[in-house]
Order: sequence, then C-alpha cells, then structure tokens
Amino acid sequence: MQPGSDGPRVFHALMGDALEMRPSAYGGVGRVFTGEGLELVWVRKEAEEIDPGWFSNSAVDLLVVLQGGLRCEFEDAAFSAMDLVPGDILVLPANTRCRAYRWPRDQPEATIFVAAYPAPASP
Repeated sequence: MQPGSDGPRVFHALMGDALEMRPSAYGGVGRVFTGEGLELVWVRKEAEEIDPGWFSNSAVDLLVVLQGGLRCEFEDAAFSAMDLVPGDILVLPANTRCRAYRWPRDQPEATIFVAAYPAPASP
C-alpha cells in the first residue's frame, strides 16, 4: 500500500513510524492519523525533561501504554498520581490537567504510548 492512499496501513509505533514526527524537550510525537473528528499519535519518552506545565484537552483523551512505564500526575490534588504499564489504558476526562513522563526515570527502555482524542477543528 502506498503512503497517502485510502487503503489500510500499518504503523510501527515502537519503531517510530508515523506520517510526521515532532520532537520536543518532553518527548517525540508521531502523528499517525487525523480525520473524521479523530487524531491519533504515539508519544516516545526517553531521557526527556519532565514538563513543568500541565496539559489538558477540552475533550476526553485516551492513552494506551505500549512499552515502558508512564507516570501521570494531576494538578488537582484530589487525584493521586498513576503509574501505568504496558497494556494499561487511561481514560482522561475533558479538562483534566495533568503531565506524564517516563517512570521510573532510570528505566533502560523508552516509554511509548498512543493517545487518541478529538481532532482540532479546521479553520
């Protein structure tokens, strides 16, 4: 199947396969799909800094851990930090301010997770 066609396509998230890649100090993000109101990305965290800010989405966000460990902390002290492992799925309610990073920090492998959320509205 040729890239850009409308047929089925497999992306190998553990190998960094994506339509486009955006590196940052807080991990790399690979866009796999945008369309029909949905965006799907994988995130790779390896020797990244811990983002000092908080992230939130205006709609539900789903995170699926594929490899490594992921710690999610929440700005609201009523929510305890969560340590996620491969196979865990976090359903993050809309407007829940959090940050996520590789855990434990000294683990030898990268943490890779998939995030699915409503696609941003087109201008």
